[in-house]
Amino acid sequence: MAMTETGMGAAIKAAIIALSGAPANDTELTNFCNALGKAIVDYIQANAVANGTCPSGGGPLSGGTVS
Repeated sequence: MAMTETGMGAAIKAAIIALSGAPANDTELTNFCNALGKAIVDYIQANAVANGTCPSGGGPLSGGTVS
């Protein structure tokens, strides 16, 4: 599954609500979580390094890790 800013924002929001309960201002919390999710996804996508082997023919990486 691809990592998206809205998916990350929804996961952050769910974690905050589980910890603290429903917010007084749901829109404000959603906006904050989506902004935080975007920052996290952008940072990971800009800085992650995929290590693995590429089969002959230039196909996708197989095995390996992301660091």
